[in-house]
Amino acid sequence: MSYRFPIRLIAGSLAVLAVCASYGTEQHYSSQELEAAKAKLRMHNRLWTFEEGAILAREWLNRAPEDEELRALYARQLHGQIYGRREIQEQADAILERDPDNPWGFYAQALAFLANWNYSAAAAPSLRAWKLLPHPEFAATHLQALRSKSVGEGMAFLDSLDAETLHHPEVLHARAQFEARRTREDPAYADTSLATLALLREHWPDHVSGYRRAAEYLWANKPQEALSLIEAAVRLAPGSADVRYWHWQILNYADLLPAEERRPAIEAGIAEYRQAVPEALHGLTMLATVYSDFLEDEEKAAEFEAKLVALAPESRQASWAYQQGYERIESELESELNRIEREHGEDSQEYQDQLRLVRDAAYRFLGKPLYDDSFGGRERAYLNLFEALKAMKPIPAEELANAVREMVRCEQLNPHFKYSIAPMSMANHTPYAEEAAELARGGIQAIRDKAEEEGWEESRLNYYLSLVHDAIGWASYKAGRIQEGRNELERALELSGTNTSAHYHLGQVFEHMATEAEAQDAAEAARNWLDKAEESYIAGLEARSWGQHPSREALEALYERRHGSRKGLDEYLAVFIERERLQRRKRIIESRLDTARTYEPFALPKLDGERVDSADFDDKIAVLHFWGTWCGPCVAELPEYQKFHARYLDDPAVEVISISNDKSRDVLDRFMVENEYDFTVLVDDGYVQTADIKGWPTTWFVDGDGYIQFVKRGGSSDSHLEEEFSWRVEALRAAEESP
Repeated sequence: MSYRFPIRLIAGSLAVLAVCASYGTEQHYSSQELEAAKAKLRMHNRLWTFEEGAILAREWLNRAPEDEELRALYARQLHGQIYGRREIQEQADAILERDPDNPWGFYAQALAFLANWNYSAAAAPSLRAWKLLPHPEFAATHLQALRSKSVGEGMAFLDSLDAETLHHPEVLHARAQFEARRTREDPAYADTSLATLALLREHWPDHVSGYRRAAEYLWANKPQEALSLIEAAVRLAPGSADVRYWHWQILNYADLLPAEERRPAIEAGIAEYRQAVPEALHGLTMLATVYSDFLEDEEKAAEFEAKLVALAPESRQASWAYQQGYERIESELESELNRIEREHGEDSQEYQDQLRLVRDAAYRFLGKPLYDDSFGGRERAYLNLFEALKAMKPIPAEELANAVREMVRCEQLNPHFKYSIAPMSMANHTPYAEEAAELARGGIQAIRDKAEEEGWEESRLNYYLSLVHDAIGWASYKAGRIQEGRNELERALELSGTNTSAHYHLGQVFEHMATEAEAQDAAEAARNWLDKAEESYIAGLEARSWGQHPSREALEALYERRHGSRKGLDEYLAVFIERERLQRRKRIIESRLDTARTYEPFALPKLDGERVDSADFDDKIAVLHFWGTWCGPCVAELPEYQKFHARYLDDPAVEVISISNDKSRDVLDRFMVENEYDFTVLVDDGYVQTADIKGWPTTWFVDGDGYIQFVKRGGSSDSHLEEEFSWRVEALRAAEESP
């Protein structure tokens, strides 16, 4: 189970600022009392009891709003509860407006960036704070920010610190986090972060971080040791939502208790926690997550979500709750849509009615007061809306156009989708082809900026730019600008000759030119244009495949156009189909990793609770497939994946295993039954985060020595998955059998 709410999903909120006293208010406290309050706030940092710390900080900010350090410590309490950037940035702004060079302001500003996982942006203000005032808390924050930089830069900063700063508990904790990231890059450093955390516990036995973070790192492989550590943390901080969360997670997933004892143990801990602290957003969100993800009690989860929405309807936590509710409805609607498609088909009235329910659910969610786009819910809703509208008959053109316009504004949406697929659909199904071309054109600079920010290789940059130029070219053609469309499509193919869509679109443009030539009785010119169209379709057929091949249908129609019938078509196509197949196989075999790598071992449960240990794959070829029912491309390829599974089901030398990232076993179990799939599914418990899976689906092809030799990222929605996965397996088998 991934730490999906506290680390990836929540972040932020709300009920934050009851700070309204003017800076000129007469002081009714002594300097000793103020310093004692700051010490208590640091105690809350030490115990990870940030909810209580925030209450204390707000009380004191009403009394001492001009104290920059106090305000920055309040920002730290908000950051500890994983608040959003907005509320934390308000604290930074309040400090820096009064004093533009105040180190506490830069510290708070760095925390605001870290709240949105923008480590690179946090590096400059955290370093500036450290240089202005060498405070250990600033050093720790800068070290966290350096997680986005090179390992060398982080190690150089550590080497620059004096011994006293290096042994400060906040710095030790940040160092352990940095070393954990370093371990992912170089397994030789596997024990360094745990050693640092052991040092933290030795020198600071009352600091929760040494126990809590070590338990997180150990629980998958050494659950008993992790449980001992997290129980020590619970004794130190019974009111810490984060500590409690990890205690419940370990109890639920580590097989340390019989199945029938897990829920009572977790609910006893929940009762203790609720007695220890007042209800607040962070704790309510944690409880909703535990009931949904661990205990699979959606009714109880919805109860806590409703409480936090009532407490702060425009908060970031409320946005998370809105998304949880939407995902439940979405899952039910999608399941029913799949059933109707199987039983009645996409042209049925039942299917069309269900599409409207999907559309309406997306509109309801998008009408909520969403805090920001950090959870990805807005993008997901727009994707669902777009797909529903596009499948309706007739397509509601105005609604589709509006959905595309909004999708382009979604920051987290895949650039391929919002600057290529969506504008092309807008050009195809609405009267706004001209606008679609301009929307796509905006993707050129956006993709260049993203490539520079993320350090893309040139081939990847060119591929994405090719997709955008394809969209610009097709939309321009649909808008009546034929020559401009042709130029853009040819530019797309200059950037990536494997762009099947661009080959198809260019062929369509050539056929249009042939039609114009025929209208002018220019027979030879028409033949030349049709020759070019044929060449373009053939090139598209032979290019790297992704999804269905529009070029094949176009080539069939062109054959009939030129010959007056389809007689001899199969023989004509067979040559190109076989050539494409051989080229595809050659590309796949050549895609073997230059440097094979091992992977972190795992022991994950199947749906029936039986655990599967990756050690069982020793001396076998293993195919590890990462997916989720929430992932459209994943679901689309599963019929072919089922065939692949069946092919190797009785092969003792091959293990075919899928790892689902779904948070609810009930949803996953229902999905498997409804679709009559019987391939082996393991339930993720956070392993995908350990494995650093970034794209869905992802498939590893592992040799008998445990080395990943092939990696397939992205969906295979055409009929090639079984064949192409088998080519990789057989290549590994042949390599092992060769002398």
